Amino acid sequence: MDELLEILKAQMAMRPLMRPQDGAKLLYQSEFGGGHLIRDEEAARAWLMREAEESQGPEDPLFEDIGGGSVRLNLRPAAGRLSTDTVFRMFLASSRHTRGNAGAFRAKLTLLDRAGFDREETERFLTEYAAAGMPMLSHSQAYRDAYAPAYRVVDAGYRDFWQVFSAIDRLSRFQGPVVVGIDGMCASGKSTLGELLAETYGAQLYHADDYFLPPEKRSAERLSLPGGNMDRERLREEILLPLERGAAPVTRRFDCKTGQLGEPVPHIVTRLHVVEGSYCLHPELADFYTLKIALRTTPECQRRRLTARDPQALADYLGRWIPLENRYFEALRIFETADMVLDT
Repeated sequence: MDELLEILKAQMAMRPLMRPQDGAKLLYQSEFGGGHLIRDEEAARAWLMREAEESQGPEDPLFEDIGGGSVRLNLRPAAGRLSTDTVFRMFLASSRHTRGNAGAFRAKLTLLDRAGFDREETERFLTEYAAAGMPMLSHSQAYRDAYAPAYRVVDAGYRDFWQVFSAIDRLSRFQGPVVVGIDGMCASGKSTLGELLAETYGAQLYHADDYFLPPEKRSAERLSLPGGNMDRERLREEILLPLERGAAPVTRRFDCKTGQLGEPVPHIVTRLHVVEGSYCLHPELADFYTLKIALRTTPECQRRRLTARDPQALADYLGRWIPLENRYFEALRIFETADMVLDT
């Protein structure tokens, strides 16, 4: 909990009029998130729209870490960067992730004694709060008067990828479905971003890993080409060409263990379609995308994430898959030709 204590101290340094009640609210949100605010979706949307329009006060950072995998997304700096509808979608998607328990929250409350609040005031607050059953909290009047807080608690992943959501907002007037391609280094967050977009917007999500090159196409000539180990022709036929025509894709997953294609999976035409995975921005596919995103990370971070994911597979990644990807990135200039490059 040392990291959470440092977050609490940083908040106190930024906002000196913060009271123990405000610290407890941060700890509550760190443990439980912000989904307790959504009982009526339409009312919650209207409340957010009104708050965003009326919000005035000091400028805040766009995101503030509160620990527990959550951040505060401040509404004032979000204006002009993220649409209010997108902010609400982020908030709504985050609220679906049930987490937290009373025991862990009680343990976090002990940090108030160590954070630097007035000891007598802290003890009085904790006694009264426990007697009340530790309900969700509002900010103190002193905090509201000084800082006019206006934010929503969302999953921390949105902080890492908010520029993508901002770019999609700018494409809102685009006619026809928006098709996003997410390529990049393994363990750079391609699947994470794809899942965030799918959950937030109700997008159709497709995985390039389902298009591994089948045995009958693995000629020496094909495998010698950068990116040659992906069946880009089938991806184009099953996903990108139907979307270009306004039709619903029907996909099949390639099973690497059996070497066979799975049963057809029908999709629907939605406003947003996302293709994620290595080699999906190959030049033969790139022109089909409305937005091309490439993710990269440092070799050290990549190795750490791969080790956490599957230590038994690390040697295979280092000796086989990463060199193949790097050759593809360099030969076909994937990072130079992407619309957006994010370091994760």
